[in-house]
Amino acid sequence: MENSFVGLINFLSKNKMENKVWDYKSKKKDALQKLVKEKGIDIVMTKPTMAKYLIDRITWKPGELVCDPCKGNGAFYDNLPDYVIKSSFEINEGRDYLGEERMGVNTTISNPPFVPRKLFWNFMVRAMETTTDRIFWLINISSLNVLTKNRLNEMGNRLWFIQNLHIVSDKRWFGRYCMMELGRTDKGFISHRDDTSF
Repeated sequence: MENSFVGLINFLSKNKMENKVWDYKSKKKDALQKLVKEKGIDIVMTKPTMAKYLIDRITWKPGELVCDPCKGNGAFYDNLPDYVIKSSFEINEGRDYLGEERMGVNTTISNPPFVPRKLFWNFMVRAMETTTDRIFWLINISSLNVLTKNRLNEMGNRLWFIQNLHIVSDKRWFGRYCMMELGRTDKGFISHRDDTSF
């Protein structure tokens, strides 16, 4: 199978950006690849107005340690309140969230890569390892498919539970998106059958 993100990878390379996160094999006809080629890399970045709206829905504590593991254009990072202690990772700036560097924080918030789905799960695992209180992911609703019963059980074993899904939309993006909130208390928001499939 041919690498269908050749255009994006070329764009990133030409602009002296790393392509590690985006280097994956995909379908020959990939709608996201076409969109990025036509409209530029910013098409996959969160609009600052959306990030501010989502951040304003959250109660923040002074001195809270907050990490944006996929800083991108800074939509979340730049809109965090001044009274929190912020940190970020961005592979295109040489800081890979999935790399060796680890950092403990109270809250993680970002729009992580969710293609391929396994990559989103890798971000989820790292956040569960490094975050103490809550995690917020802006994801495409189809990203929920990564949450198999085994992975939901793994999350529960690590005492991480989905608390809320807040639906948002951006006309540039395909499908519906949501801000998924994870916390340490099982509120019964998501349940599943542990037995074998039907």
